[in-house]
Amino acid sequence: MKKRLLCMAAVLMIFISLFPAAQAASTLDRYATASFGKTYAVYSGPGEYYYRANSGKASYGGGTARVYGVTGDWVMIGYQLSSGDYRIGYIKNGLETMSNVKGRVNYNLTFDSYTARADGYCRLTDDPVINNKMIYTIPEGTPVTVLATMGTAWTYVEVASSSGYMRGFVWSIHLISEADGQIVTPPSAEPQPYTPYAPSIPNTPAPVVIPARYTSNTYYHDAGKGEWLPVYGELYLEGSWPVYSGPGEYYYRANKSKATMGGGYCRIYGVENNWALIDYGLSNGQFRIGYVKTDALPQMSLSIPYLDLRYTTRQLQTEANLTDDTVRFRPTLVTLPAGSYVLFLGYAYDSDTTWAYVEVLADNSIMRGFIPALCLAP
Repeated sequence: MKKRLLCMAAVLMIFISLFPAAQAASTLDRYATASFGKTYAVYSGPGEYYYRANSGKASYGGGTARVYGVTGDWVMIGYQLSSGDYRIGYIKNGLETMSNVKGRVNYNLTFDSYTARADGYCRLTDDPVINNKMIYTIPEGTPVTVLATMGTAWTYVEVASSSGYMRGFVWSIHLISEADGQIVTPPSAEPQPYTPYAPSIPNTPAPVVIPARYTSNTYYHDAGKGEWLPVYGELYLEGSWPVYSGPGEYYYRANKSKATMGGGYCRIYGVENNWALIDYGLSNGQFRIGYVKTDALPQMSLSIPYLDLRYTTRQLQTEANLTDDTVRFRPTLVTLPAGSYVLFLGYAYDSDTTWAYVEVLADNSIMRGFIPALCLAP
C-alpha cells in the first residue's frame, strides 16, 4: 500500500510540473544577480527608440548586476555607477554573455498596463535604490502607463516625453487614478487562473462558450502556439471603445487619433497587460486590428489566452508596408525601408499570406501592425 501511494504521489508531481505556476500581478520586488561579459548600451525600455540616459551614452561595463527579468532580446538590469548612483534599464542580447547567475531569473517578464495621471510633483527616476536622481519632471495631468510596483513606495511607469519614450520610477503617491481621482494603489497579488489549452491551426476560429453573464473571465497561457498569435474567438462588445495599435494610450491611434470600436461583434486574439487585441469591421468595408482595454470585455466566463508575444529584434531584407488590416484591403500605414529593424511579436496567417506582427517607431509614434513575413531577414 505504501509503495502504491508513493507511485501515485510521483505521478501527481509529474502532472503538476507540466503546468506553469499562475502569475501574480506585476511587481519588481524580486531579482537575481549575474555578471555580463562585455559592455552594453542601456536604454530605459526594451527597444533602441527608448530614452537613453547620460546624454544618449548610458552603458553597463560589466560587474555584478541585478537581473529583474527578460523580455525577448532584452534583459532588465540594475547596476551601480562609478558616481555612486544606480540605474535600472535594459540591455540587448545580454543572455549571450550572462554568467555567475545567483537566484531565479524571470525569463517571461510581463507587466500590467493601465493609465494614471501625474500630479504636480511627479518626478521620474531610473534610480529608486540609492539616490533617486531625477531624470524627468512629468507635467501635471500627463497620462502615464502604470507597469508595476516596487515595494509600496515606487511605481514603474512609461511616459512619452520631449526626450522620447521613457520608463522609470515615480513615487506612488504622485499618481492619480483616471477612474476616480484617487491615489493609485499597488495591483492585487491574487494569481490569475491557468487553463490548459490544446493548440490548433493558426487563425482557425475557436468557439467561445458563454455559460452565464457577469461571471469572471479566466486567462491562460498557450505553451503550444509557438511564435504564432493565439487562435481567435468571437464575442460581442457593448458601447464604444478607443482603439490603439498597441497596448497603451501612447501607441499610434488610427483615423487621425479617433479610431473607435463602436460596439458589435469582433474577433479577439488574446490579452496583454490589461489590453485586448481585437479586429472589427469598419463602415467603409475595411477591417482594423488593434487594442481596446479589457474593461470592454463582457464578464461571461470566457476563457481567453494571453498573447505571450516574442519581443525579438529582426531586420527587414526588403521594403515592407505596415498595415492594420490583413483581412480585406490591406491599406498601408507606413512604408518601412529595407535594412531597418523591427520588434518582432509573432506570426499570423490568412488565406494566402503569412504575416509578421511587429512594432516600429515611425512618424514619431510607436506603431504595431503587420508586414508580409517574407520581408524579414532569416
